[in-house]
Amino acid sequence: MEHVRWLPGVDSIALDNPVVVAAFTGWNDAGDAASTALRTMIESSDAVPLAEIDPEPFTDFATVRPHVRLDEQRNRSIVWPTVGVWGATTPGTDVVLILGPEPALRWRSFCEQVVGISERLGARMAFTLGALLADVPHTRRTQVIATGTDTDLIDRFHLERSRYEGPTGITGVLHDALSRSGFPTASLWAAVPGYAAQL
Repeated sequence: MEHVRWLPGVDSIALDNPVVVAAFTGWNDAGDAASTALRTMIESSDAVPLAEIDPEPFTDFATVRPHVRLDEQRNRSIVWPTVGVWGATTPGTDVVLILGPEPALRWRSFCEQVVGISERLGARMAFTLGALLADVPHTRRTQVIATGTDTDLIDRFHLERSRYEGPTGITGVLHDALSRSGFPTASLWAAVPGYAAQL
């Protein structure tokens, strides 16, 4: 976890067997649906910031730009596109929420950081959120595809066994890394109207 910066007071926060829930902006996030869902979880649960993953080794800043911000005195600062980690107690379970831009570089090393965070915080399983463009209208209920590779999770939550083959994003690589480290994983994908990309 050489690229994880733990925030002050993280050791005073006690999470009981939390579930990791992660989403990333970019290729896995059609219409910003997955990142908005996770951001809503962070805000509605009063989640506490726990850590940040240093963006320097993993981000192409020409693609995901840092932002300039001005404070009330017009002092400038740079806000870097960082993957953040929050902890919260929600009805039913404690959660570790991970949100930020999809890394452009060194995915295996990035996933090692997330596995290390999950181990340190005592997580028991992990879910990722994604969204894909599909031929569905916005006037109908959002269709969610729930898949997994862990037999116990598939049976417990009535998931489909993942049969996907083809290009993958960071969520697919992260599932592999977490599974190889002993974490049961599942993925929830929302079908977003194809025209949402034009809005």
